[in-house]
Amino acid sequence: MNKGRKPEILCIGAQKAGTSWLHVTLATRRDIWVPPFKELHFFDHKFIAECRRWAPWHVRQGLQMARDRHFATTVSPDETYLEYLDRLQTAPILNGTWYKYIFSRAEVDQKCLDVTPEYSCIPDEGVDFFKRFLPRGKLIYIIRNPLDRLKSQLRMNAHRKKKLPSSSKEWEDLLDMPALQTRGDYLNNVPRWDARFAPEQLLYLPYGRIAKDPLGTLRKIEQHCDLPPFEYPQAKERVHQTKPLPLPEHVVARLKAIAAPQAAFLQDRFGKAFYEET
Repeated sequence: MNKGRKPEILCIGAQKAGTSWLHVTLATRRDIWVPPFKELHFFDHKFIAECRRWAPWHVRQGLQMARDRHFATTVSPDETYLEYLDRLQTAPILNGTWYKYIFSRAEVDQKCLDVTPEYSCIPDEGVDFFKRFLPRGKLIYIIRNPLDRLKSQLRMNAHRKKKLPSSSKEWEDLLDMPALQTRGDYLNNVPRWDARFAPEQLLYLPYGRIAKDPLGTLRKIEQHCDLPPFEYPQAKERVHQTKPLPLPEHVVARLKAIAAPQAAFLQDRFGKAFYEET
């Protein structure tokens, strides 16, 4: 086992835009190595104060789920793997050494994958650091219709609360959460990545194409990441589905106002045909 390495393929966003599908589907390949949990938060923890408040908790939770999954699926626990998981929760975490150690179990002939949607939100200095740290990385950015993405994230945030919102004030509190807008702020996020990564490195994909043509979408990803063709048995399966939750009219109206400039930007940047597939 090597002491550490960096990922070759990264999906940087957007939240609620099929990133879990990408993680699960690419994990079925023998030549792709995925971490023991999705969303490593290395870059956003370094450059976004909000993320520093909860990223360590996410790491601990992800490692516990990996440990539980290992015990549930094996008769003879792999002590080396369990020691590896223990090392990943031993301070200091979320620094460069920790991040490179995550990928230390990958084989030489495997490409490493990091899927963390929050990466798309890091500021200019963060993208500059990202470019220096991973100068040859292959990036994927999935773009979803702004209004649909906002509705999905709002529903997810509501279900994470101890109780669902039942008053205008509780809905407004959800609407005022900064992450609701920053996670899908294409208007400000996309230009930062465009300025530093050429199309040969940064692939934009419309979210709607995943359901419409999952295998064709994967072929485009393979071409972008220099991967040979592969048959994906789970390509048509949904990984997550937001639980139904009716949204009040005033909530939808505010979401539409938030989404409007984002939609205008996407149509201008990518064109009508691409936007209609989001």
